[in-house]
Amino acid sequence: MKNMIVMKNIHKFYKNGKESLEALKGISFALKQGEILAIMGSSGSGKSTLLHIMGAMDQADEGEIYLNGELKENYGVEPEATTIRAENIGFIFQDFNLIQDFTVEENVSLPLVLTKEKSKEIRKRTKVILEMVGLSDKGRNPVTDLSGGQRQRVAIARALINNPKILLADEPTGNLDCNTAYEIMQIFLDLKEKEGQSTILVTHDPTIASYADRILFLQDGLIYGEYENKGGKGSVDEILEKFRESQKSAQTEKGQEHV
Repeated sequence: MKNMIVMKNIHKFYKNGKESLEALKGISFALKQGEILAIMGSSGSGKSTLLHIMGAMDQADEGEIYLNGELKENYGVEPEATTIRAENIGFIFQDFNLIQDFTVEENVSLPLVLTKEKSKEIRKRTKVILEMVGLSDKGRNPVTDLSGGQRQRVAIARALINNPKILLADEPTGNLDCNTAYEIMQIFLDLKEKEGQSTILVTHDPTIASYADRILFLQDGLIYGEYENKGGKGSVDEILEKFRESQKSAQTEKGQEHV
């Protein structure tokens, strides 16, 4: 399968006074076309930093990023970063990031409006996307009238409106109950099966990670493990055990560094 994005030896440093914190210490992996890839890690493992770099919202200090097989020298650097995001990436966040004064249709269509697409095409595409996420009857509703699950569906629809090659979802079910989370994850599975969508899920929840084809375990800015999930059918207990093993490996290596 074709690689949609390839991260090679990615490093990221942050200054804290005179000290330098290395948030990412040489991350390398690839996202394949039509794959759901989960990235698991505890707080402070580097998940958010990695997501921001993949989404061209931040720049790596070292390393290479290939998008659709092409090395992008200025990935994360404006003005190229804006173009990369607009043409290739859809974002889904835990807190939805919807505009409260807008209707469902207005929120979903906003990315196309900003590209100055023709009104007829915007209405057509918005209708198709709302049907895809099960909100065809909610277009005129204010988003404030919706449940948490419905708001996340709006956020997914907005992320899909520009036909992104890659979806980046940051804890997409973090604010939802178990049943609603299941419904949202089914949307990701449907997008994979019907549209061949490539998706990266950042999560700390092994239940959510169990929907993925492959799971990377991140700890202290490094990948300490990988789990091939047999097409999203792996056991939650097995995934949790693999995650714990990766954390133990990280702690062991950390202890050896101080010997």
